[in-house]
Amino acid sequence: MARAGKVEGKVKRVRKSRVHIRLLREKCTGCGKCVRICPSGSWSMKGEDIEWKGMNLCFECGACFHVCPSNAILWRYPEGGEGVVYRF
Repeated sequence: MARAGKVEGKVKRVRKSRVHIRLLREKCTGCGKCVRICPSGSWSMKGEDIEWKGMNLCFECGACFHVCPSNAILWRYPEGGEGVVYRF
């Protein structure tokens, strides 16, 4: 079986001109699924409330959006030239 080679490169965050991830508090039930699934730690629990830490940590994978049972996360694809970029 062939083994995957090591991929070397840089992850670069490109400045964002608009916020494309937002928590809709009026819909949030505080279930914590977004906190548990987020690979970057961009979500946290404060008591019984969910807190979005912002775009600085976010990988923009969309996992939080897809796992939210109450559709409380507004997630739009980043516009071209924005967001997380991986360079080889």
